[in-house]
Amino acid sequence: MRYVDFWFDSIHCHRTVNERASKGHFDPPILLVFTGKDEYNKIEFEKREKELNDQIEHAFRYKSKHSHLHERFFLSNIEDVDDEFEKLRYAVFENAEKMDMWGKSFPLKWIILEHLIEINKKDGKNFITFTDMLNLAKHPDINIIKEDDLLLFLRFQHNVGNIIFFENIRDLIILKPQWLADAFRCLVSDRIDGRRLRHLQDWTLLKQQGKISESLITELFESKCGSQFAGQKVNLHKVMEKLDILVKIPNSSYYIMPSMMPSSTFDVVCKTFGILSKNCHRSSWICLKFVFLPPSFFNYLSASFLRNYYPSQVNNVIALYRGICMFDIDSSGCKKILVTMSTDTIALQVVSFSTEQQEGFGSTCSDIYSEVKQFIEEMIKRYMVKISYKLHFKCSDGYYHKDTFAFENLTRDQKCFCVQHTKYHRSEKLYSPWIKNEVERSLHDRMITSTKKVDLNPSGEATAGQ
Repeated sequence: MRYVDFWFDSIHCHRTVNERASKGHFDPPILLVFTGKDEYNKIEFEKREKELNDQIEHAFRYKSKHSHLHERFFLSNIEDVDDEFEKLRYAVFENAEKMDMWGKSFPLKWIILEHLIEINKKDGKNFITFTDMLNLAKHPDINIIKEDDLLLFLRFQHNVGNIIFFENIRDLIILKPQWLADAFRCLVSDRIDGRRLRHLQDWTLLKQQGKISESLITELFESKCGSQFAGQKVNLHKVMEKLDILVKIPNSSYYIMPSMMPSSTFDVVCKTFGILSKNCHRSSWICLKFVFLPPSFFNYLSASFLRNYYPSQVNNVIALYRGICMFDIDSSGCKKILVTMSTDTIALQVVSFSTEQQEGFGSTCSDIYSEVKQFIEEMIKRYMVKISYKLHFKCSDGYYHKDTFAFENLTRDQKCFCVQHTKYHRSEKLYSPWIKNEVERSLHDRMITSTKKVDLNPSGEATAGQ
């Protein structure tokens, strides 16, 4: 049931509206199909059916994601007659018919061009260039001549998941998204025999640190998958970078594959990089607590940090791990950003090893939060997902993943009791380093509003009704 819960959460992120109609459902709809009914006799099946229904009700009751569930089916591929499968087919059709895209008017030329794309897919074409696509669009029955009109069609096809297309990578329009997944699998498959590779040292780096070189990418494409990917290596690089599958390390010939970053523990990372030493000054934690945090989200966030900061290093080991990363804020390496993830939380902390550490961290924490906040907004827009979080905070040496303090409570009370340290903390000391910019912006907006009100009545004379 844990996996079912995860998939419901994932689908709920892609709901089409924030609020459902009264007694209505969310789109996209879910039809839950259980198979293997033939493994039970009638009495056992009825018992099992009740168990599953009870588990679903217990897991999803009173949760909005439950409103995606339309129907449940219990089927046997061996014993059930066609009528049972016809009920499922009808349910699929009936629910699809109710979705927003169903029956929506599209230009006839789009439908014909989409049909031509499907023919190319069936003929074994995995990708096509923009020039070739433009030639297809000029077919007499389609007659799309202008590039802008074709781009509109391609953007739509990309958004609904039929193709993968980026306007700045026009030489590679991927007709079959599975082809890109297969290309990615060439680089991460556990069936690769590293002993047979020419670039054995680079292979070791990939396995141990998630770093991959251009040479190893080329060799893996050629040795694992032949020429079908090697011939498109340059464009595949661009697409994989666009999707954060590969991230270029600044001033290096290597890439990072976030999905291949090694595992570690928070305590080990802190010990390796001296976070717990006396000369390390730590800010409070800012914790972004999500209703549902997709596991891949941390990979996207770490990729974003990689493009702006250098990963911290000790003895040629980079601080990039699955769920824990650390980056140098400047070239001195004295100030660093620690980024971590737990089940539903992204937590950040600024640490400093400078002997000239002044009171507080200036605007560093607030600047970083502004960057992260902007990144999340861009991700929501880019992937059209509905995710939300609440701000929590924790003391500098506290556990970021439990017993955190909600921001709204900290702004209401001047003090907060810390369960971990069995003492109180000043509330403002926890949150002020991280929202300095927002507080200043809010004060600035209030001053402007106040000034406008004064300007409307510069003489200070009483207006009607006063």
